[in-house]
Amino acid sequence: MQRLGLFILLLFTISAYAQQEPLFSQYYVNNMPINPAVSGSAPYNHFSIQTRQQWLGFEGAPLTTYISYDGALNNRSAMGGYVLLDRAYPSTQVAGHLNYAYHIPLDYDNINLSFGIGAKVMYHNLNFNTADELPPGQDDAFSLASHNQSLADASAGVYLYSRQFYFGFSSSNLLESSFNDAITNSPHPNSEFRNYYGMGGYRFFITNRDWQLEPSFLIRKMHSFPAITDLTARILYQENLWSGITYRTDGTAVFSFGFGSGVLHCSYSYDHTFNGDIQKYSYGTHEIGLSLRVVPFTDKRSNVFWGY
Repeated sequence: MQRLGLFILLLFTISAYAQQEPLFSQYYVNNMPINPAVSGSAPYNHFSIQTRQQWLGFEGAPLTTYISYDGALNNRSAMGGYVLLDRAYPSTQVAGHLNYAYHIPLDYDNINLSFGIGAKVMYHNLNFNTADELPPGQDDAFSLASHNQSLADASAGVYLYSRQFYFGFSSSNLLESSFNDAITNSPHPNSEFRNYYGMGGYRFFITNRDWQLEPSFLIRKMHSFPAITDLTARILYQENLWSGITYRTDGTAVFSFGFGSGVLHCSYSYDHTFNGDIQKYSYGTHEIGLSLRVVPFTDKRSNVFWGY
């Protein structure tokens, strides 16, 4: 009962004050959902499925899955998109995203600059099953009825990349659409707060280029909440096998590995949180990814940072 109360209180705090963007630890595998300008930057059409089970051991703990696709239309334009399902009792979100990116070659060293815009439509449901499951002290605004609402929002980003490095900045929820109509008496604004992302990485070749070292970072900032930074180091072997470790500034360590060859690639990561009470009752967070990389019939763009 203590675990259930702790879990519901944590989820209510998140749900009542803001609709946050889902968190994925393997941003280095596919950061197109974070930055629309990444769409079409690879020399292949990229199809990806990523699923994240957070706080394993809690019934109804957050479970997030997305299916994405992006690819170049020609040597300048690209499209991408993804569908996301985010379930964390008592909240369910289903969102569809569509991105467009325009790529500009800067010089003869395979350096490109791209600009991207994105649009999303999202359905949100908030539903408590019984009065006993309402957080302590909650007023009548959260009745036993199911609260539903759909909204639309936008994102934008810029991305500088080559075969060895990438840097990008993006922002989502630019319109800061609100769910206030769904829960009219709630004392808290239930809004899509604007999110900001900064990312970067560099790949160093070791020995005979079979081995590579890739440090990278991802910074997330939302509204008045403290920024969270992921600092990652990965070792790659012949583009077919890699392992990595991440330190997140909220007190989380992430251990990851991946493998693949040709079209099919797989990845796995495990998050362990050292701060807060939640780590006492859960078995960590697990994330699994599967991607297909299909080379188009025509080589529409030859520059890419990613091996993974």
